[in-house]
Amino acid sequence: MQAQIYLITPPNAGTDFAPKLQSALEGNEVAAVLIQRGDREDADYLEIAKALIPVAQDAGAAALLDNMPEAVRKLGADGVHMTGAAKDIKQAIKYLKPASIVGAGGLHSKHDAMTKGETGVDYVFFGHLAPGKSDDEFSPETLADWWSQTMEIPVVCFDPETTDMDVQFEFRALRDHIWSHVDPSAALKNIANEG
Repeated sequence: MQAQIYLITPPNAGTDFAPKLQSALEGNEVAAVLIQRGDREDADYLEIAKALIPVAQDAGAAALLDNMPEAVRKLGADGVHMTGAAKDIKQAIKYLKPASIVGAGGLHSKHDAMTKGETGVDYVFFGHLAPGKSDDEFSPETLADWWSQTMEIPVVCFDPETTDMDVQFEFRALRDHIWSHVDPSAALKNIANEG
């Protein structure tokens, strides 16, 4: 099966990143764009999100905020990506669903995935947004394959080492392979066509 693209903005992207995002999305089918927060303060992140949300939506992608459920409606985003505890995810679900998407990340074991998957999220996300090697027992690919074979909730897999789109799970998350490329739009097209 051909995975759909879940695009993650660079953690250091500012409001001036909007034209680059627009150019990358042009002519490409992208299911969702996660506007990564990095280590920014709330006010700075909200300014960036405000600039990038319409760009993603105009290209037909869902615009997702990073761990800020309270800002989804205010900014007109399509949903939120949550990496906190199950109780925080449940709170976001209560507040936002069914009108908005709520996804669960920060899953580094099968137990984590089961616990947060049972909250009623729209997707589970395997992989680390923060750079650096993980000491997880299983790779994101292994967890994504296991989940897709046993559960019905869609899965997003983020593995910086691979861009393989011909997989068993629903969404492939991409970041560095796209934004480090001289032509992000071409990079997206090439990856989509390889699948």
